[in-house]
Amino acid sequence: MSQAQEEPSAVTSREALAGRLPIRGSDRLYSNFGSLLAACMAIGAASFNYLFGASIAYIGNTRIGILGYVIGLIVGLAPVYMAAGMVCFRHGVDPVDAAKSSMGTRGSALLLCLLLVTTLGWSFVLIAMTGQAAGRLQQVLFNPGGQIGNGFVTLVSVLMLALVWALLRKGPAMIARLTRFTSPAILIIACILLYLITRDTSLSSLLATNVDPKQAYASDPLLQLAYGVEFGASNAMTGVPFFGGIARLIHKRRHLISPSLLGSGLIGAGFTSTVGALAAIATGSTEPAEWVVKTAGNGFGSVIVVVLLLANLGTLTSFFYFAGVAVQQVRVFARMRWEMIVLILLSPGLIVAMNTQWLIAHVMNWLAYNSAMFIGIAAVMLTDYLLLRRQRVLPAHLFVKDGQGAYWFWGGVNWVAMAVIVLGLVVYLMLFDPLTLQVGPSFRYVGATLPTLALCILAYYLAMRLVIARSEHGGYRNVEQWARKKVRVGL
Repeated sequence: MSQAQEEPSAVTSREALAGRLPIRGSDRLYSNFGSLLAACMAIGAASFNYLFGASIAYIGNTRIGILGYVIGLIVGLAPVYMAAGMVCFRHGVDPVDAAKSSMGTRGSALLLCLLLVTTLGWSFVLIAMTGQAAGRLQQVLFNPGGQIGNGFVTLVSVLMLALVWALLRKGPAMIARLTRFTSPAILIIACILLYLITRDTSLSSLLATNVDPKQAYASDPLLQLAYGVEFGASNAMTGVPFFGGIARLIHKRRHLISPSLLGSGLIGAGFTSTVGALAAIATGSTEPAEWVVKTAGNGFGSVIVVVLLLANLGTLTSFFYFAGVAVQQVRVFARMRWEMIVLILLSPGLIVAMNTQWLIAHVMNWLAYNSAMFIGIAAVMLTDYLLLRRQRVLPAHLFVKDGQGAYWFWGGVNWVAMAVIVLGLVVYLMLFDPLTLQVGPSFRYVGATLPTLALCILAYYLAMRLVIARSEHGGYRNVEQWARKKVRVGL
């Protein structure tokens, strides 16, 4: 085949990867276990997991808190994979497009908003943390006892934004290349930190050491376990946009679950959060840059902090890629070139760079409520795809914007799904407030995420069975007839 004949195919592949076009199996980025494992590690092992680790330590019992957190991660990730990962993998579509079959053509805008809030919110938090960590390092080395230089923090934050744009502007294939290096670096650094932390105090001794009971969230072992499981499960629930986005890039079905579970769950979030918890116990500090230098010394500690900061690039490029694809649901963005989309999404980071302390103090608290919304969404998508549609979705109808499509429901919105999502939010907040950590009486036995998820699955299934029995809404009945129907497809 000549070069002229090859070019259209290559262009189509790049456009699909950087846009909303369904990605064919031959064009997908992750064709082997190792590259996908690295990409999932980059998502799960961001530096803010070290801060999560400090929260685990303050549960009150270090051993119980870590155990509960890992259990919650594993249990919580399973429904996330089934809700978003399976349909996105099968049809090569973005999670927002996948959600149209359950939430409606227009109702999926709710997931779009939450996806952008989650990916951009955590990205800017990570950029702010990077700037603050660099500022802390400069203070320790060159101005001990003084204040962190805000100008230096801003400069580092802006440089991180520029690096993300430079790396991602030529397309998402850079993510696979970058995470091959950043993910092993993250894991190696975490292992080194674990060694340094346990060099003077054994691992078993640290696991048996707890924070001051006056500072602990709970003294009851059962309640401590419930807190740990809840922290892990709620963290996993925010993965709907991330694992839906990465599932469309996976080539082989057998790679859909295990690399994500290992990379993002056990190795990524699980291991790095455990190191953070042990570090908080060993050093009494919750700030990574501070306790790294405490345990490793100024020289070696500085090298470790620099590597940690650079390793965040793998996570940041992944997050901005997911946001860049999703935002193309908005017509004005769909008409833009990829590098311009990335530049616009990065632009609020200039404000973040000048207000890093405020962002970390306020935005992380607000993002704590994200999982409450994603519980209902995960329940709706999982139940709809697996139980009601039995894994039969018409991909062409995901791109129909009017009532001619199968997934129009009522004016483009599945109001049953919206009601269930609101129900999940209300029930979750009755059981647990993620900001104040106030809990309901049943929390110590069942937590909040898992019972809320179960209730939403049951409510949505029963309500939609009634709808399906009485109407043609949603394309559940006469699927073959819908499949033969000629529709106008558009992006």
